[in-house]
Amino acid sequence: MAQDYLPYEQVFQKHSAPMLMIEPASGSIIDANKAAQEFYGYDRATLRSMAIQTINQLTAEQVLAERQLAQREDRNFFIFRHKLADGSVRTVEVHSTPLEFRGRPALLSIIHDISADRGRQEELWHYKNRLEEMVDAKSKELASANETRDRWMLALVITLTVSLIAVGFLFLERNAAHRRLRSSEQRLREIIFGTNVGTWEWNVQTGAAVYNKRWAEIVGYKLEELEPVSTETWEKLAHPDDVKKSQEKLEEVFAGKVPAYDCEIRMRHKDGRWVWVLDRGRVVEWTKDGEPLRMSGTHADITVLKESEEAVRRLAMTDHLTGLSNRAHFSQSLEENVRIADRENRKFALMMLDLNTFKPVNDSHGHPVGDALLQEVAETIKKCTRDGDIVTRVGGDEFAVIIGDYCGEDDVLSCAGRIYREISKPTEIQGKTISISVSIGISYYPDDADTATELIKRADQAMYQAKKSGSNVLTYKTFRMRAAS
Repeated sequence: MAQDYLPYEQVFQKHSAPMLMIEPASGSIIDANKAAQEFYGYDRATLRSMAIQTINQLTAEQVLAERQLAQREDRNFFIFRHKLADGSVRTVEVHSTPLEFRGRPALLSIIHDISADRGRQEELWHYKNRLEEMVDAKSKELASANETRDRWMLALVITLTVSLIAVGFLFLERNAAHRRLRSSEQRLREIIFGTNVGTWEWNVQTGAAVYNKRWAEIVGYKLEELEPVSTETWEKLAHPDDVKKSQEKLEEVFAGKVPAYDCEIRMRHKDGRWVWVLDRGRVVEWTKDGEPLRMSGTHADITVLKESEEAVRRLAMTDHLTGLSNRAHFSQSLEENVRIADRENRKFALMMLDLNTFKPVNDSHGHPVGDALLQEVAETIKKCTRDGDIVTRVGGDEFAVIIGDYCGEDDVLSCAGRIYREISKPTEIQGKTISISVSIGISYYPDDADTATELIKRADQAMYQAKKSGSNVLTYKTFRMRAAS
């Protein structure tokens, strides 16, 4: 049999993001990719001998608190402090996905270094606070200056010379204050530009909105192309499903259930594709009645991160030898088909297939030939089914096909007949002519069973009866009729 670790090495080891495979119960590091070795400063063997608790600088109580906070804020990542081999400590975002690795449960953790982002955020808030303090101070200063100016104006009747000096002084001082204010605003804009995020401001009561240029660039536009902008601009670009999700999260913020708004949404790019955006914000001003008045926030492009997560998810749901759906994906798909059939009053069929003479071929010709034969059988089944059908390698030499939206049982039987005939044809594998046969059992939902588990059981019974009797293809209905007679 082909080794399962080959595609795993290609995706896991060559991925640009640091990735760790961790045992959930003990925290032991099962494996680490090359990017993780470079990031942490340890070689692969050393990392494999360590536990994640050695790297994570948070105590067990702090880790628990962070997990609870992530759950309350409805985010799918955790923020930890990881210590590197050189003794430095970095702030990281950890995205963990549970999966089965070599027959045991594991956590695939993708690590993103956000130390620089955290520093820029702190610097951004620092300059924002400094700007507000300067504006307040200058407002008071100008108010005081206005009072002084009034007194000088009253003294105009006394001496014109003194008045001119006072007016000139106030004029110069005001210009200096404006220059300092413009300088502070420029520094704030440069800090925001350095973070490479889009910014938005929203008047919750009127619906008026202000976006920066980066906000528009994330979705492929120039800001002037979207003007005049408002909350409707965002709603037109956002995915309809995500608009509803976003509104629900905003209501939680407005009701005081959560302190901040945090939502991953899809937005339509100018070129037609969807980009993933992390949308974050806070209410910065409330009305006297306790209603939200103004919100400010950021947009960050997380498309690359989401694509990485999807690649890992597909890897966890794919049979590494044949490229077909694996048993985990098959179970999810079968349950989903049951739910759809119940909701829409539809039917679907399940085929279970077993290669009758695979073991002798594998034993006599060796695993490489056996693996190549399984790959050939997988391609044959896919060619005999439709694009919407789900073809799965359940394990070993067993396969399954979920057929939805069939017109009649004759269509399913015709498909099974094609599969049987094509697999039964002799095929050349590595210079050897191989001949095998297949037994196929079919069950129908909901005619033969009302649960996914029972449906598999019925199809298996029909398949083993077909193998035993030499019928090749047998439905559970026919199996019952034979058993009754």
